[in-house]
Amino acid sequence: KQAAKQDVYQLFAEKVRDHKDLESRWAVLQETRVEYFRGKDFVSFMKNHPELKEILESDRDLETEDIANNLLQKNLLVRCDRVVKTVRPGKKKLSTWPAHLEIFPERVFSENDAFFAWTFVKRRPLWQTLLSFFWPILTLAICLFP
Repeated sequence: KQAAKQDVYQLFAEKVRDHKDLESRWAVLQETRVEYFRGKDFVSFMKNHPELKEILESDRDLETEDIANNLLQKNLLVRCDRVVKTVRPGKKKLSTWPAHLEIFPERVFSENDAFFAWTFVKRRPLWQTLLSFFWPILTLAICLFP
């Protein structure tokens, strides 16, 4: 039963990550490029798309913070913080989307000034895999048989 629940959260995380309405960016986290989002964006996204909670089956009635904490516990998300915490010269405030992140020690969801990075690799669709296989063959065929 625990494995099935893990799969439900994995499916939920994939659906949320692939959704166009959750604003996310790319940054460097410990020498690795990761896709991340802000806590407040996740809360507003879940308010606007309550139908996604249906994927969670028995946990669909949980609050947004509890769902995010479950994602953190299942290592589908990791909480991050900006590396540079000082305002650059000539600027008035910190950047909204920092380019460099570090792992935050606490694994608790926070809506205020917290960033969360996805820890799983996005699955590529079958058509994309097939296209990447046939594209070089097509190019070679065009070059050999003009």
